[in-house]
Amino acid sequence: MLSLHKTVRKYFGEAIVVTQEVEDIISSPIVKESIINNSDCKILLDQRKYLNKFDSIQNLLGLTDKERSQILSINMANHPGRKYKEVFFSLGGTQSAVYATEVSLEEYYVRP
Repeated sequence: MLSLHKTVRKYFGEAIVVTQEVEDIISSPIVKESIINNSDCKILLDQRKYLNKFDSIQNLLGLTDKERSQILSINMANHPGRKYKEVFFSLGGTQSAVYATEVSLEEYYVRP
């Protein structure tokens, strides 16, 4: 896994890992070393269910206090007239922002 990430970065590529459970990443030291430490771009969805564990998640991902507050603000004050979800993006720890992702009304009603 580690050599895969290093090889991809060597050729200016980007390896993508998607997980629904933070425990998948936290529980494995190999995954932590190969994925977290070699990832410049982090994309997170709503993390409120991990509020009690967020200190360890913040340390693991190397998030700043500003990024922490951005992540914990996701979907907290959405506009009532619009149907959208918010997403957090962090690029190399230097730029971070929360963006709204809005889909068509038909697609919104199809989602679980």
